[in-house]
Amino acid sequence: MSSEARGSEASPPAEPTALPEAWQAAIWMVALVHVLIGIAIVLAILRQRGAADPWIRVDRYVVAFLVAGSVAGIGQAVFFLRAALRSLGVAGEALGLTYDPAIVAFFAVIEIGKLATAFDYARWQLVPALELAPLRGLGVALGAAGSAYLVWTDRRLARHFSTAESAALLMTGGPYRWVRHPRYASMLLLGASMALVFASVVGWLVFVVIALAVQHRIAREEPHLRREFGAAYERYASHTARLVPGLY
Repeated sequence: MSSEARGSEASPPAEPTALPEAWQAAIWMVALVHVLIGIAIVLAILRQRGAADPWIRVDRYVVAFLVAGSVAGIGQAVFFLRAALRSLGVAGEALGLTYDPAIVAFFAVIEIGKLATAFDYARWQLVPALELAPLRGLGVALGAAGSAYLVWTDRRLARHFSTAESAALLMTGGPYRWVRHPRYASMLLLGASMALVFASVVGWLVFVVIALAVQHRIAREEPHLRREFGAAYERYASHTARLVPGLY
């Protein structure tokens, strides 16, 4: 991984107070269970009670999306959270709570929106014209790309936050070579995938909320990174796009 230090005179920071291993394991398991429970809830919503085929709405597009989403969620727990939660100080920085605690509210709305999207697909079908095979196939492709990109990014973040010394460096390699915020880019891909696969206008409203959350997060994260890394971050930002190479 290509990285730059904060400055030539910077000394390695002290290791933050470590969380007990039992707490780390418990939080990690909660993240995994959250993924499994989420899948179970979505399947319960999609099940058509009283129909001749109660699983008719669980087609190949939905299955592919659920697999991609599960890989992304479990990969996040296995790679990113396990490293980020090794100490309180690292957890606050890795999750961005030190400079943007309000992001929790955005994610709560997004989680509710995901369930509403499943309801729209299974029950409401507010705009049935959206349910076109080519669009849903595109959604599967975006979901696979978003999941792979998120796992790649989280593996790199896990290495970054594995020690106090590496966490004090500016990441510029791997997925960070192409965009400054690869995690947020992958979340946008997964959000668009959900809207397309579930053929849901509600899903597109959720995508708008995700985009607003990403912009909110970037507006607070980038000043924080500039304070932390100074000229090194300015050089990096001057030749690296935020989310889409060559565009933004």
